[in-house]
Amino acid sequence: MIWYRAEKERGDNSTPLLLIAPYLSVKLAEECQRTGINFLDTVGNAHIDVPGTYLFITGKPRPKEPRAATDQSALRKASTLRVIFALLTIEGLAQQPVRTIAEAAGAALGSTSNAIEDLVALGFITGEARKRRLANKEALQVEWARQYPISLRGKLKPQRYACVDGADWRGSSLLTDEPEVALGGEMAAAALTQYINPASACIYSWLDRGQLLRKHRLRPDPGGPIEVLDAFWPRADQAKAKAVEPAVAPLLLVYADLMASNEGRSVEVAGMLMERLKNGA
Repeated sequence: MIWYRAEKERGDNSTPLLLIAPYLSVKLAEECQRTGINFLDTVGNAHIDVPGTYLFITGKPRPKEPRAATDQSALRKASTLRVIFALLTIEGLAQQPVRTIAEAAGAALGSTSNAIEDLVALGFITGEARKRRLANKEALQVEWARQYPISLRGKLKPQRYACVDGADWRGSSLLTDEPEVALGGEMAAAALTQYINPASACIYSWLDRGQLLRKHRLRPDPGGPIEVLDAFWPRADQAKAKAVEPAVAPLLLVYADLMASNEGRSVEVAGMLMERLKNGA
């Protein structure tokens, strides 16, 4: 159709035509060259053949289509939630190269790049490369906490346990003498606010699960008071600080755990933690 209309418009007119298009592939560019049609596209491909001037540029890639800024389905991807969590909890990470962000998030490079593009389209990231900045941070925190139990938590191998000897779970060495885990949920909330008496334990672990169970004498129990999940963020270097006690999980994760419980007392404490998040804690 292009060639037919070009020939029709040209007729006996000696004035060269100029075709302007969003993008012309290599094949179309070569066809324009062959048939003597001058063209320009928006990414810099061109064919100009007029007296005294000849220019032929082709091979520049098709421009990326902008993602729909109203589609938040991307925030339901586990890999995107990992990236968001890293960006929200590691100061200055947004300005780092994509590879660094991927390593911090424990996500594939391609998934990380896509996640960043989605966040830009949704208005949660502004700027490019080392000038990237998080925007609408509070809304992103709330959305992450809402999506976490739906799309990411189930992939962390959550399972409940009880003490092998039937002892009170509150006395488990897992809660007092294990630097390779972090406290989540009510245990973390109690440590942070002293406002709640934990009814169960939520533990995020960097240890191999089997090793953890043997070391702390735990057995699987669907109704057990200790829930263990795989930690999904980089472990702080507690060895340098000679830590022997569990750390507390990042505040955003503790908030998400409490909100997911749907228990009134936990949701109340979650509100306290959100105030800390708003204040940059």
